[in-house]
Amino acid sequence: MRWPAPLQSRLDAWVSRRLPPGRQVTLNQSRIFIVPTRQGLLMLGLALIVLLLAINFESSLNYALGFWLVAMLWAAVHLTYRNLSGLVVQAETAGLVEAGENVSYSLMLSSPRTRYRGPLEFRHEDWGQVGAEMDGRDTQVTLSRPTSQRGRQPLPRFRLESRYPFGLVVAWSHIKMDLDAWAYPEPVEQPLQPVGTEPEGDVSNDHFVQTGTEDFHSLREYQAGDSVHRMHWPSFSRDELVVKHFVDYQAADQWLDWHALPGLAVELRLSALAWHMLRCQQQDRPFGLRLPGLEIEPDKGQRHLERCRRALAEFGELR
Repeated sequence: MRWPAPLQSRLDAWVSRRLPPGRQVTLNQSRIFIVPTRQGLLMLGLALIVLLLAINFESSLNYALGFWLVAMLWAAVHLTYRNLSGLVVQAETAGLVEAGENVSYSLMLSSPRTRYRGPLEFRHEDWGQVGAEMDGRDTQVTLSRPTSQRGRQPLPRFRLESRYPFGLVVAWSHIKMDLDAWAYPEPVEQPLQPVGTEPEGDVSNDHFVQTGTEDFHSLREYQAGDSVHRMHWPSFSRDELVVKHFVDYQAADQWLDWHALPGLAVELRLSALAWHMLRCQQQDRPFGLRLPGLEIEPDKGQRHLERCRRALAEFGELR
């Protein structure tokens, strides 16, 4: 339900002051609110009517029925409150996705008292309704929401509620977790322009050189098990027992530089860098990343790719 804009802004400000965000939130009396549901209001109205009839007609049976209905409502309030009281909601992890995709947030529900708390509901307009059932053990909950742009994607304030066991009242709390996901830019193909010149180091010291069979590298002393086909016979004639050492040269490091994309807007530059990262990953080629104020040394692999994507997602964020 949305109130008029001025009232809604005041209500949001009050909720933010009363229920501040955190990595871990424990639900207690100051954080839990309870109101009757539609069925509860009907039962309350019925109880009042029965009690009025009992007073008017002095009927002990009506008194008993009216007080029994009121007692049911009181029990519903007590039992529903217990479902949330003492519940601990802890932020776990958040995803890293491409802008435009759905990002996931992982929360852990725990309780110092191992009792059945019934079904719980996590409500927000971004994901609708996500259910979880607390049966006394720690329970993991995953919430998902769409992303529309690059950058920080905080988990919005959501409503955690319970109607168990009778559905006559609803107990809820508005929770804001200190948990951020990130969205890196969508890859867009753009050509890189050369930036200065890279120093030509000794290729034999390249950390992407590995022992192989393609290129002659050097001579080394003979070791047991070396093939006779690699013997260096001219040295053997001089009473030197050495063999030929061959290596395979992998692709040279490639630097993906912010300044290699002049004249482009910030977001388009980041999208172009994301595209070249993906191409290097597909070609199994090592690459490094240079952004203003940040340099990531060349490497390859999925972990390196995610690290560079995270750098693109965080670019421009205040630290």
